[in-house]
Amino acid sequence: RLDDEIVESLDTSLIEQKYNNLGQKSYPPKLLLKLLFYGYCTGIRSGRKIAMRCETDTAFMYLSNMYRPDFRTINDFRKDNIEAFEGFFKEVLLMCKSLGLVRAGMISIDSTKLAANASMSAFKTAQEYQEWEQTIDKQIKDAIEEAERNDAKEDLEHGDLRGDEIPSELRDLHTLKSRIKQVREQLQDKARVNFTDTDAKVIKSRKGFGVNYNCQTAVDQNGIILAGYASNNASDKGELIEVLAQSENNTGLGFDQVVADAGYASYDNYEAIDQMGKTAYIPDQEYKQKKQANPYHKTHFTYNPKTDTYTCPEGKPLSFDSIYNNKRSKQHSRLYKGTQCDLCAKRAECTKGKSRYLYQELREGLRQKVRDRLNTLDGKLKMRQRMHLIESRFGHMKFNLKYDRLMLRGLNKVDAEYKLICTAMNLLKIFKQQQRTMMI
Repeated sequence: RLDDEIVESLDTSLIEQKYNNLGQKSYPPKLLLKLLFYGYCTGIRSGRKIAMRCETDTAFMYLSNMYRPDFRTINDFRKDNIEAFEGFFKEVLLMCKSLGLVRAGMISIDSTKLAANASMSAFKTAQEYQEWEQTIDKQIKDAIEEAERNDAKEDLEHGDLRGDEIPSELRDLHTLKSRIKQVREQLQDKARVNFTDTDAKVIKSRKGFGVNYNCQTAVDQNGIILAGYASNNASDKGELIEVLAQSENNTGLGFDQVVADAGYASYDNYEAIDQMGKTAYIPDQEYKQKKQANPYHKTHFTYNPKTDTYTCPEGKPLSFDSIYNNKRSKQHSRLYKGTQCDLCAKRAECTKGKSRYLYQELREGLRQKVRDRLNTLDGKLKMRQRMHLIESRFGHMKFNLKYDRLMLRGLNKVDAEYKLICTAMNLLKIFKQQQRTMMI
C-alpha cells in the first residue's frame, strides 16, 4: 500500500507524454512503476519474475490491479524510460526529507563495485576487432558463394517463397559486422573495449579484477541515500566532489562534515573541501602505514615545522632546496636536500646519490590537519559511524537483495538502474519509519 501511495504521488508526465491514442491500449506508467519499485524493494528485478509474480503473488496482483503485463512490457518500460528514474529518485528523497528522515551535517561517502552485464572475454584490442571483421567478411563471401551454388535447388529449399529473401545467417553476419564497426570507432586511444558493453571497464573489487561499474553513494546520519550514480572510473578520487554536490543539490541541505575512506584521499580533495569551508574526515593511504623495516625509509624522517627542516635517523638535517613540479601527477612539492650526507657513514644505505632528497607536497599541511583530526576521539567515532551507515546499505543491497550484478548495459542505462536500486533502498527506509510510527 505504501508503494501504491508513493507512486501515485510521483510526477510521471515525462513518461506519459510518450504515449499516444493510436494502436493498442498501453498499461498506465504508474502501474508498471509500482511493480518495478516493489520488485526492487523485495529483491525481484527480472522482468520475467515480476510478470510471474503478477499471477502468483497477492502483493503484485494488488499493485497491477490484476493485470498481467508481459515481461517484455516490463523490461521495455525500464530501459525506455531511463531518463525519468533520476527524477523519481529525487522525489522519493524529498519525501524522506519531509518525513524528517534526512539530517544535515555529516555525510558519508563510499563506492561499491557492481558487475557489468558483460564478460572479460568480450574485451578485444583494435587488432583483434580488425581480424574479427576480416573473418566475418570471408564468412559473408562464403555464404554468398554458397547461395549462388544452390540457385538450382531454390525451388526445393524455398517452397512457396520467392526465393530472393536474404538468408538469416547472412543477415546476422551483416548485423554483427555493423556492430563491430561501431565498437572500433569507440576504441580511439583505448587499448581495449568490451564488445558487449563498450562503457564497462576492468575495475578491481574485493573479488579481484572484473568487468565492473564503480557505483558512488552518499548517505546521511540516518542511512538515507542522498546521491547515487554509476561511474566507469576505477579511482574514487575524482568522484568525491561530484557526489557531495549532487547530495546537496538533491536535498537543498548543506553537509559540513565529509566522511569517506582512503580511496577518496587526495590533495585536490583536501583543498576543495577546505575551500568550501567544510571539515574532512578522510584518511590518506599512508595514514595507518607502519614504519618500514628499512631504517632509512621516509617514514623514519622527522619534520620540524618551526625550522622547516627534516632530521634523518642519523640526526643530520635536510634543508629546503627548491620547488619541484610533477607534470604527471600535477603536484607541486617542496624538495628537501641532505646537507651533511657527505660526512655520513650510512650514506650508501640511505641513498644511491650524493645527497638524500625528500619531497613534501605544498598542501601537506591540509593532509596533516586531517590526520590530527582523525586521531581525536570525535574523528575515530565518525569513521566507525561511517562504516555502520554506508557499509550496511551495501550489505543489504548486495547480499540480502542480491544486487551484485547489473542487468542493463551502457553507462546511461546502468546509472538509471543504480538510481532505481537507491530509490528502493530509500523506500524501505520510509516503510520502516511508518512501521515505527504505527507501533507508538
